[in-house]
Amino acid sequence: MAQAGNSELVDSFEQFFRNYYDNEIKQLAQRYPNEQRSLHVDWQDLYRFDPDLADDFINQPEQLQRYAEEALRLYDLPIDVSLGQAHVRVRNLPDTESPEIREIRARDMNSLVQVRGIIRKATDVRPKIEEAAFECQLCGTLTRVPQSSGDFQEPHECQGCERQGPFRVNFDQSEFVDSQKLRVQESPEGLRGGETPQSLDINIEDDITGEVTPGDHVSATGVLRLEQQGDQQEKSPVFDFYMEGMSVEIDEEQFEDMDITDEDKKAIYEISNRDDVYEQMVASIAPSIYGYDQEKLAMILQLFSGVTKQLPDGSRIRGDLHMLLIGDPGTGKCVSGDTNVTLADGRDVPIREFVETNLDDPKPIDDGWYDEIDIPVPSLQNDGSVAHQRATKVWKREAPDQMYRIRTSSGRELEMTPSHPLFVPASGGFQPARADELSIGDPVAIAETGPESFDRSTAGTEPVLTDGGTVTVSGTVETDRIVSLETVEPDYDWVYDLEVEGTHNYVSNGVISHNSQMLGYIENIAPRSVYTSGKGSSSAGLTAAAVRDDFGDGQQWSLEAGALVLADQGIAAIDELDKMRSEDRSAMHEALEQQKISVSKAGINATLKSRCSLLGAANPKYGRFDQYEPISEQIDLEPALISRFDLIFTVTDTPDEEKDRNLAEHIITTNYAGELTTQRAEMNQLEVSADEIDEMTEQVDPEIDADLLRKYIAYSKQNCHPRMTEAARNAIRDFYVDLRSKGTDEDAAVPVTARKLEALVRLSEASARVRLSDTVEQSDAERVIEIVRSCLQDVGVDPETGEFDADIVEAGTSKSQRDRIKNLKQLISDIEEEYDDGAPVDIVLERAEEVGMDHSKAEHEIDKLKQKGEVYEPSTDTLRTT
Repeated sequence: MAQAGNSELVDSFEQFFRNYYDNEIKQLAQRYPNEQRSLHVDWQDLYRFDPDLADDFINQPEQLQRYAEEALRLYDLPIDVSLGQAHVRVRNLPDTESPEIREIRARDMNSLVQVRGIIRKATDVRPKIEEAAFECQLCGTLTRVPQSSGDFQEPHECQGCERQGPFRVNFDQSEFVDSQKLRVQESPEGLRGGETPQSLDINIEDDITGEVTPGDHVSATGVLRLEQQGDQQEKSPVFDFYMEGMSVEIDEEQFEDMDITDEDKKAIYEISNRDDVYEQMVASIAPSIYGYDQEKLAMILQLFSGVTKQLPDGSRIRGDLHMLLIGDPGTGKCVSGDTNVTLADGRDVPIREFVETNLDDPKPIDDGWYDEIDIPVPSLQNDGSVAHQRATKVWKREAPDQMYRIRTSSGRELEMTPSHPLFVPASGGFQPARADELSIGDPVAIAETGPESFDRSTAGTEPVLTDGGTVTVSGTVETDRIVSLETVEPDYDWVYDLEVEGTHNYVSNGVISHNSQMLGYIENIAPRSVYTSGKGSSSAGLTAAAVRDDFGDGQQWSLEAGALVLADQGIAAIDELDKMRSEDRSAMHEALEQQKISVSKAGINATLKSRCSLLGAANPKYGRFDQYEPISEQIDLEPALISRFDLIFTVTDTPDEEKDRNLAEHIITTNYAGELTTQRAEMNQLEVSADEIDEMTEQVDPEIDADLLRKYIAYSKQNCHPRMTEAARNAIRDFYVDLRSKGTDEDAAVPVTARKLEALVRLSEASARVRLSDTVEQSDAERVIEIVRSCLQDVGVDPETGEFDADIVEAGTSKSQRDRIKNLKQLISDIEEEYDDGAPVDIVLERAEEVGMDHSKAEHEIDKLKQKGEVYEPSTDTLRTT
């Protein structure tokens, strides 16, 4: 009966092929086996033919695939060709069988599913043995042993002489198939609220290998299998999923192709026709953060982007915009001095005592001091555990005029600066939120890290750290709700902070404190936004690299995509750009300008796409900007990299009575709105009316809902490809020529390059797209000229002359600085002629002061000349020019 049933299934597939795929099979026969070896079947066609047969294919994929391939071998063909090794590959499963990777569960085991995502890693295509032919070295008999997944199987004895070997593999008589392993990660555009993307490993074979590369968005169909965790000695009862891939297709759907209904289009056009469309857009970006309208407008333009142009010679001009925020953290992310900080041995010590004790060699900043240390403290890890991490700096700053005091339901209390972040739950973990963004009722992360929580085998007075800088302890992370939040005037002069390597958080009064600002407000509306931190990131993590694979024995190499590849056709947000090594940042140059990444290592030669915008953030070297020094000397970024950003904003924190009053009112309103919502939703206090809640929350709600704004951007990028009007071209040309004219003098600063002109064009096109306009008008050009002029003014003003100097932006030094270096070098050259052993340093400094050069600046420039190799010290305290 079973055999008869199998025969009926084979007959059903034959009939299905005749009805739906006759032409495709005949084409396969003509191209088999060199050009094509698979018949791709749409599951929807199978369902229309026989719903039961289609459902059986999902529930029993291996058996049904064998019957389908048997039917293919028996198919009546007009030419004498055997399709003996041809495959039937089913694709396009229904949504019910297309879970997100994070939604895969034990019930899906051994069934056919389809997942979508981005290729994060791919091995080389390698031969895999399917049937090994073992030759007995005593009698020469061949014994064939089929090889399934898992360990390599050898024969127990020879089928000829019945001895137990020795054997050798006869490769000519064995059967091999091409194989490849892929790692598919959830696409960034499907993630919200700081979710960590999940991944799934996929094994593929034969003709579908070598077709995709890291960075490709794919739909993969296959059978889910289980693989036991642990090794041979210690196997775990927990298993991991992997997929035996049946088909892998590159998904051509772009962000712009998202589902937009007629109702959505009506709402989009209504917004685009409003006179205040730009103001509405600005009010939709991070409404809980007061001010920074120009920066928010620039972010909007970055989301819409300019138009990418393909030139006749095959080259392209990027339309994506790159933006850099150089943030002044103000008073820093600090806490009051009475706050207890937990140490690695489990003791709680007031942070004032801890910092003051470790200020061995205080280095001044404009509002306090800092010093470098190397002391382990408990810290929240990415996986939610608590482990020791190195604290690398301590900070002491002047207290601001206003502090925030929070109290949680368990009685924990913390007093901190408004910008000091705590951790709030997010899908898959925690994400930081500033104190002035929190509301009553919000949950925050706390850590139980008292002395009894630590494993004493690792947590002593001086815990031993691993090479990676951490040693796991048994602290636990929970959440606690805020029950009180108030602003207070500090009665103390100083606030304190730690800087923790890698994780940027520590435990303060039992609450987990963050000490680094993050980029997160744009990800809810950005296409394929990928966030990463430059701190500790390598060029591989940001671009792409050939790496030792972790699929098997680690002896082979695979190609892995970094953040800029994963963000292809989206936005990559990179925090702490200044914390990267310069050699790793240099790998970004090709990605930012050519929008591709070349990898050549270990026999792997590949070019990956990185057609994305970069939103970067960096901090000044010493915490705040010094208004008397050029920005280039305060930021650890190379001029070559800085010049690739279309816009550079300096986000400063200077006292302004009116602005501060408005900010305070905004923060109070935000928190009050949170209070009302919490009381009504969670505390069931019905005396709070819905009208009162609506009245307060509308002041902090985004003008345009995030989902609608995403669709607005998608619709615009899909349908609007604006062209320049004559008036817009003239406005941009005149502004550019005016900037260039400041470099006509022989001794003037190096002029602005053509990159700035291209930036103006891209920004103007983005401005037109906001209005859904097919033309770039003069108003668009003037709007972006104002933004660019403001950015150049902030970044490119020579603090010594007070005048704009484009060379600060393009080359990293101002004209006055170059003149000073040139004059100082000439001075050293003149003095060294007077002395046999070279120019004495004290004489050089003395003469420099006589010609009006500040003593400290002269010392600084001498150090620079030595670093560049333009002067050297033949003996102590003497100088010679090279």
